Amino acid sequence: MQSFPLDSTLLKQIQNGNFDAVDVLVLKYTPLLRSIIRNEVNNVDAADDVYGDICLAIVRRFRRKGTADINAVDKWIKQVVRSKCQEYLRHEKKHRDITAVAQEQHAAALKQELCRELRRNEVSEVIDEMSPICRYVAELWLEGWTSAEIGEQLGIPEGTVKTRKRTIVNRLREHFNIHTA
Repeated sequence: MQSFPLDSTLLKQIQNGNFDAVDVLVLKYTPLLRSIIRNEVNNVDAADDVYGDICLAIVRRFRRKGTADINAVDKWIKQVVRSKCQEYLRHEKKHRDITAVAQEQHAAALKQELCRELRRNEVSEVIDEMSPICRYVAELWLEGWTSAEIGEQLGIPEGTVKTRKRTIVNRLREHFNIHTA
């Protein structure tokens, strides 16, 4: 078993600018770090990432604030580890929630598109059962042609086109059981 310097010695070395002592301190507490990570995170694949985040947090903390307010290294390290584990768990929950919402939205969009497609097919079936002139009017109308343009294209009066449009609308309302007041 490897022996390590006392925590107080390592903290003094870190305070004096010897940042290799940070590596020794992390190495000394690695079994404790890994044990807490295993218990808190319960994800073997993520454990190394969380461990790396913890090591980085420890190094950054010492570089920013030094060692002045650390009395018990083991308690401080446990606090850092638990904090990073909680951060990881919050991030994972947020990721799961976002993924679930995205999946629900995608499923709803697919369902809505399917309903639209079924409705379009049903409208087409109703129109296909109508007279040829009504089918031609409906086709051009759906393409965005005006009544005057449709009449000119089909060689019928604009009034006849409007009558056919009303016939189409009434037939669709009847089919879909839509009553107007």
